[in-house]
Amino acid sequence: METRSIQKTGGASFIVTLPKDWVIRQGLGSKGIVEFYETSAGQLIIRSQHKTKAYSASLTIDYLSENHIIRELIGFYVSGVHEIVVLARSITYEQRMLVRSTCYKLIGFELFEETSERMLLKNVASSTITATEYTVKMIDMVASMFHDIVRCVETSDRKLARDIIERDVEVDRVQLAILRQFNGMLHTVVPEKPTDLPLIDLHYYELVAVRLERIADHAVRIARTISLLKIREKVSLNKFEYANMKRLFEYFELLKKTVTLMDKRLAHKIVDMYDLLQKNAFINRKIHDTSSINILIADSLERMRGYITNIAEETINYLDVKATL
Repeated sequence: METRSIQKTGGASFIVTLPKDWVIRQGLGSKGIVEFYETSAGQLIIRSQHKTKAYSASLTIDYLSENHIIRELIGFYVSGVHEIVVLARSITYEQRMLVRSTCYKLIGFELFEETSERMLLKNVASSTITATEYTVKMIDMVASMFHDIVRCVETSDRKLARDIIERDVEVDRVQLAILRQFNGMLHTVVPEKPTDLPLIDLHYYELVAVRLERIADHAVRIARTISLLKIREKVSLNKFEYANMKRLFEYFELLKKTVTLMDKRLAHKIVDMYDLLQKNAFINRKIHDTSSINILIADSLERMRGYITNIAEETINYLDVKATL
């Protein structure tokens, strides 16, 4: 760490010198321009004025498995790159379809160019959708999935169960978009555009998005089980188990209000509701005398309640930190 003395010049101006090595590394001269940014905590950040660089990445897939290709593409996307070049000696049909389907999960990216040896995925959208808006969208999507899960349990509707499973990819897309915004801010430290959120806000929404994605996974878990039932098989919950499921409606309603209004009182209410209901009470009651599907549903419901409660706790922590800035 280096220190500099503040000097007064003229009538009411103050100056401070910049480290010579830093100026050279940034390619600045005597007429170079720097930007100043004050954080909400009162810190002053100085950076050289450069146009935003369009970072690109390349991925050679000759010896990668399908899962490895998917993970690498998603990893590059959330890291904030603007172009992904996929290379191979000869891209197979299966690899081509895999890249295309993965590209669909990357909001803003499109398959821009394609040859037998190269595929270019490019960010063609300049999105002004904030992490706040994406998070509210995720809450609505996950709550809708849960409402349909209740219908599936009531009716053993296998078609609806398969529809819920297919909708999970949309939840994943939004979650990845939020993670991309968060990681992008980690690299730049300060907002590039007026619509960008500060890092502390993005960190909160990234945590919320992770838990919402896990809630969606448990909805899919139940839906997949129902979709595999035989024609005459049905889900049969007793009135206590059904009441436990319906209770989650209130959690989802409170969750959306908590996040959109940033209401700490409602966040506390969610946590209190969770604490008042003995954890795993329904699972413990049924584990010795019911079918495995009832246990699976009860376990997933318990985990959903837990994730919603985690979001409420994160909201409380986030608002407390914001209050100190």
